[in-house]
Amino acid sequence: MPALEHMALPTRAAVTSAKIIPAVAWFLLGLGLCRANLGDSEAQCITRYGSESEVQEGLGYHQVGDKSAAFHVTFFKVALVVRVIFLNGRVCHESIANEDAARGLSEEQMKALLDADAAGLKWHRQHTVYRTDRTSGQTVGAEAWARGDGATARFWTSGNAASQNETGEMELSTKQYADAQAYYDKLDGND
Repeated sequence: MPALEHMALPTRAAVTSAKIIPAVAWFLLGLGLCRANLGDSEAQCITRYGSESEVQEGLGYHQVGDKSAAFHVTFFKVALVVRVIFLNGRVCHESIANEDAARGLSEEQMKALLDADAAGLKWHRQHTVYRTDRTSGQTVGAEAWARGDGATARFWTSGNAASQNETGEMELSTKQYADAQAYYDKLDGND
């Protein structure tokens, strides 16, 4: 049996690092596999998400974008539908929802997806608007986020006001898309 004075015992910091590093690596890997990436090409989306469905060319009058497509992916055991709009071959807008429309995404899930699309920048909450129907107790809300490069995100939520358990879906847009679509919406009287 070796003498205790010759055995190197791990420090508390080394033990803590040994536990944290794999957890952080797994988390980052999961985010890398399924995240909204504004500015990606169609080929990058197919590589990341798999095959496209519901492909539509020519989106119509006063609709920004050249093409749209849907991708079905799994993110932390949640099946998602990621609807993408391309402009000049690049992602300019994404809508992300739970594949099970009755369940929606929790605010924590939406924040994790938002953090995954930080692109080296921080998202900042801009404003939140909630409305509650007094008769039914149903609450709907919109939470706006912005990134330093002008990209925007919006969480659309609904739920019962008494339970504080709201779910929803989210949208992410490049500044170019958001500005152009706002212009067209104003022309159409939808501002």
